[in-house]
Amino acid sequence: MRGRSSRYNRVGGTLILLLLLAMTITGCNFKDIDRRIFVVAIGIDPGEQDGTFKVSLKLAIPQGDVTKIDEKMLILTEESESISEALRRMKSKVEKELDYVHCKTIILGERIAAKDIWQVTDWAVRRRDIQSILNFAVGRPGALEVLQVKPPSERIPSNSLILAMSGQGTESPFISSVYSYQLMRSIYENGIDPILPIIEAQGKEQFLINKIALLDKNKIRLVLTPDETRLFNLLSRSNLRTNFPAHIGSGMYEYYTESSSSGYKIVVPREGEPYIRYTIKIRAILEENSTEEMITHHMLKKIGEAGAAELSSAVQALLVKIRESGMDPMGWGLHYGARHWNNKTEMTEWERLYPRLGFRVEAKVEVKYSGMIK
Repeated sequence: MRGRSSRYNRVGGTLILLLLLAMTITGCNFKDIDRRIFVVAIGIDPGEQDGTFKVSLKLAIPQGDVTKIDEKMLILTEESESISEALRRMKSKVEKELDYVHCKTIILGERIAAKDIWQVTDWAVRRRDIQSILNFAVGRPGALEVLQVKPPSERIPSNSLILAMSGQGTESPFISSVYSYQLMRSIYENGIDPILPIIEAQGKEQFLINKIALLDKNKIRLVLTPDETRLFNLLSRSNLRTNFPAHIGSGMYEYYTESSSSGYKIVVPREGEPYIRYTIKIRAILEENSTEEMITHHMLKKIGEAGAAELSSAVQALLVKIRESGMDPMGWGLHYGARHWNNKTEMTEWERLYPRLGFRVEAKVEVKYSGMIK
């Protein structure tokens, strides 16, 4: 009995000790939703003083009533030598906690992107409460101007940017989505250079996204035109939904790409110059006809051949322009290195080959349907 009583005393003492320890532990710093303001987008521009950043936050203020048509929106701006310090100072401008878990977009002012993006991207991936799947873009003329745009169709603050950049809304052939983890990979990885879409503010109610910028790890080196951006997207992703022209004599035809794919192979012959052979395959539907000519099966074949020739020529010009810029946004160097197993020399060899690189483009366009006429 004495042994059992001693055992019970030890267990009781342990429980009391654990209870006392539990009383000294503070709970998590949780705040209810009515005590938070959600940051949905961040804009970063150069400050008025050299070496400073002007950081802007677009805030969505919860209303608590799902039947409300318009949510309230607020933009805070602060200038500091560091992004982190600017965010800390902005906490003194609001009465609620700034919450970044719903932040889906970071806009870099064009002057920031033209100088150096490294510090901003490094901060974004280190920040513990910002997701690595948010979209990066360049704001023209500046990030703040883009954040101030509020389209009439927008019901949730910054939702128009989120839908456009993520592809969940519009499926534009001119928009390229770049997530933060992809951007950092392109910055640090040898053999591939980063790209960023450009968002242009057109007044207070409209923006335009139809160009991409090519960067040399740190800053913008080349901006593609809208037509070049569409071709870039055709080469970099499958099943791009868009239209291309085909000219036969004085007639102009437009075909819609129902499905598309592209692939390439780097060829380094023993004799002669190296080149990349691109193959593009498109299945299309005739969408527009500027002539009154009857569209037959033979005519569809001629339209496909004419469209393929024009597409090959346009892609060839784009690839030469990219090579002459010295950028490698397609990751050709990464592809080359993956197939040459000498880590000490493969990238040196690629740097020697790249300026001499030629391109051979073969496009195959099959227009299989003439459209519906009632």
